[in-house]
Amino acid sequence: MEVLRKRVLKSDIFQVLTIKPFFLMMLSEFFSQVAFNMQHFVLIFIIYGFTRSNTAVSGMILSFMIPAVLFSVISGVYVDRWNKKKVLLFIHLIRAVLLLPFLIPNLHLGLIYALTFLIAVVTQFFIPAEYSIIPQLVPKKLLVSANAVFSFGIFTIMLIGYILSGPALLLLGRTYTIILLIFLFVASALIVAGIKLTDRKKEIILKNTFSPQRNYSFTKEANEVFVFIKKAKKVMHAFFMITIAQAVIFMFAVLAPGYVTTILEAPLESVSVILIAPAGLGFGIGAFMLGSMGRKIKQRISAIGFMVVGIVFILMPLASRVTSYRFVLSLNSFLPQIIHINILHIIVLMAFITGFGISLVSIPSNSIIQIETSQEMRGRMYGLLSALTGAVSFLPVILAGWLADIFGVGTIIASVGIIVAILSACYLFLIKL
Repeated sequence: MEVLRKRVLKSDIFQVLTIKPFFLMMLSEFFSQVAFNMQHFVLIFIIYGFTRSNTAVSGMILSFMIPAVLFSVISGVYVDRWNKKKVLLFIHLIRAVLLLPFLIPNLHLGLIYALTFLIAVVTQFFIPAEYSIIPQLVPKKLLVSANAVFSFGIFTIMLIGYILSGPALLLLGRTYTIILLIFLFVASALIVAGIKLTDRKKEIILKNTFSPQRNYSFTKEANEVFVFIKKAKKVMHAFFMITIAQAVIFMFAVLAPGYVTTILEAPLESVSVILIAPAGLGFGIGAFMLGSMGRKIKQRISAIGFMVVGIVFILMPLASRVTSYRFVLSLNSFLPQIIHINILHIIVLMAFITGFGISLVSIPSNSIIQIETSQEMRGRMYGLLSALTGAVSFLPVILAGWLADIFGVGTIIASVGIIVAILSACYLFLIKL
């Protein structure tokens, strides 16, 4: 037991969590991400309650996606010039203020769209700031472990936010739920205010938080990122991996309800239990493993993670047939009735493996971007990444639902799996596995 305790205390993950600025950052992220992800579902419920229209709900989702394409590169340029701590603090407060109008009864639908659009615009400054500040909170040798903890934390908090949104509305009602979200954003801002950055190299540049430098040129600053990516192969590969991974996640989010209701023939409300929770657990275990490996992580791990996801997607439509195979029937004959294997067990396992595979893509790729880029360029990198993710995901998200209605959900999921598997095989070949 003592040996295990010493190993835990010496692990990179434990050491990362003992760094006070990083711990405070994670605490702030907990409050803000719970609020932000609850906000998504709360607004969907509010809009659907007003209109009883799925089209109206789609309009809200688009109002969140469009700013990612329009403003991400711009936001990255400015975030690189601003004090990232103050950016996070002010954005938490602004998001809290933008929620205040939702306390007004019978708010007009157009105003709801406008407010959600503004929240999404502000969030485009938040994303590059939260990722690019991590290297200022931890030493370089713990950067991979910090990304593992951060990614696992964000994914877990996202699940908590989604799960709590419905019960919050039922127990508190619309008004008090909005008040709760405002309180969480304000709490996040107060915690960020207590963070002390360890890296002071750019203190002179960052002194005037919202003032561009004399030789500041937006076009030049943005162009520098594209020139750098062309030269830095590792960063280009990391961009490719994260962008495609996000597109796949968004597509599956569109297809998941149809998959659960048509193929699994389970209630729609069970999506979180059957798919989201197991995927979150798989992502968490993958993050823990990668964090323990520290700097030993190699570039090919991302491609292997993609291959795992692709294979699982190909097999998912076939899952309903597995329980009829002789092996499973024979196995069930030896197992007690209470633990007989059925389709839901298999799907839960597949969702777990999918989450694990995504962690192998996300964490190493984010670490490569942070290690290979300088502090003054990191915000622009994540701004561009957010823009690419939105642009690449936009059409697949629209097409996924439409094609699923024509060819069936199972066919489209398997097709996505084949494409992902082929891309990962090509990537493995390119890096000369």
